[in-house]
Amino acid sequence: MSDTNMPNTIDQYREAKTSYLKLKNQAKKELIARFNELAGELLQVQRELREDFGEKIVMPAKPKKPRAGKTAAAESMSAPPEDAGAEKKTGLLEKRLERAKQKLAETKAAGKPTKLLEDKVYEIEDELRLLAAK
Repeated sequence: MSDTNMPNTIDQYREAKTSYLKLKNQAKKELIARFNELAGELLQVQRELREDFGEKIVMPAKPKKPRAGKTAAAESMSAPPEDAGAEKKTGLLEKRLERAKQKLAETKAAGKPTKLLEDKVYEIEDELRLLAAK
């Protein structure tokens, strides 16, 4: 690259950066103005609903999260049959069981309470037994 191109490239970069910052600030101002315009319109509609129809509508503080039932149904429709994943699930449960037993042994050695960990081991063993029974 020659030295004559470098200052030209740097100047172009600086101009692009300056124009980007101007556009960014202008877009921010326009978005804020549009938001305020919509908020004012929303308040007007809300007031008219209350005054003319006795309907009180309050905007939720946070958007609603998708319901658990819908996501579970969607996952069950896209999930492969259980027989295909049974071996994989068994392997994962066996790894979890090993880790839980190891943690239980470490906790016993430290002389700390182990009831919760014993329950966890029992739950994982139950899952394995149920999976094997299928």
